[in-house]
Amino acid sequence: MPVTLRQLRYFKAVVEHGSFARAAEAVFVSQPALSLQVRELETNLGWPLFERDSHGVVLTTLGREIHEQALRVLDEALLLETKGKLFNKGPFNIALGIVSTLAPYLIPGLKEELSNLEDRIDIAVYEATSQQLLNRLLGGHIDAAIISLPIGMLELTERDLFEDPLLLAGSSSRLAAFRELSEDLKAENLAKSDLGPLLCLNEGHCLGDQVLGACSMGTMEGVHRSLESLGSVARLAGVDAGLTLIPETAVASERAASPGLHFLRLAKPEPKRRIGLVYRVAFHDQRWIEPLADCATRAGKRLIEQSAPLIG
Repeated sequence: MPVTLRQLRYFKAVVEHGSFARAAEAVFVSQPALSLQVRELETNLGWPLFERDSHGVVLTTLGREIHEQALRVLDEALLLETKGKLFNKGPFNIALGIVSTLAPYLIPGLKEELSNLEDRIDIAVYEATSQQLLNRLLGGHIDAAIISLPIGMLELTERDLFEDPLLLAGSSSRLAAFRELSEDLKAENLAKSDLGPLLCLNEGHCLGDQVLGACSMGTMEGVHRSLESLGSVARLAGVDAGLTLIPETAVASERAASPGLHFLRLAKPEPKRRIGLVYRVAFHDQRWIEPLADCATRAGKRLIEQSAPLIG
């Protein structure tokens, strides 16, 4: 049978108190129960640990070596138990995934919000596509992810953070032409407008799929879908290479980087993506979840507020 922590604790108590009777009192068990555990430990090790006489017990040579090792093992076990308790008290070191079409815009505000918390939360950010982040999350490589919802997986808990509207983006001349062709400014009219290619992220990016769905693009005709970053999509739209849909959280940053890029709010119900915090069900009672979610919500909403004056 394997050596157990209980056996080591009882053995340590006998050494400290010098007798089985006093050791049993100290650990609140009967003497026969304690003696049985120590005998099993000796059997497992194949040699006596104590020399017993009428005056008490004395450690054997092996007993002295085992006592030193047992103290180290019990200290490490106590450290493990303590780490579990301390982890949920903070400070927290969280591996956080953020979908690549949101990460560059959200990170600065999120870090600022987290810096104001009473309980410190430090995040190590992993940027990737939603599917890549989900794979990391399910594999235990990250603790949570901020991505588009819904996910619909039993192993994961989803928490809504904020809605991120999708805005029509392009040169001022293309947006003006769309206004003339589509009085109601509906996203699905883009497929009929013939105003040039729809610029879109490559396959694997959920935002690319969302843009195609919002614009009712039943075929890939008229779609330019070979780009890997939202920044590249925005730059092309800003130099009059086509039209696209840009999340409102990205508007202020992309306009600063591309002055020729303009934005138009589409008719209601306007296309949008739901941004949420996703984490494993086993983490539901972790104390860092609530403040992290609140900080991400405030940072996301502030990005949208900053973008409002730039939208036509």
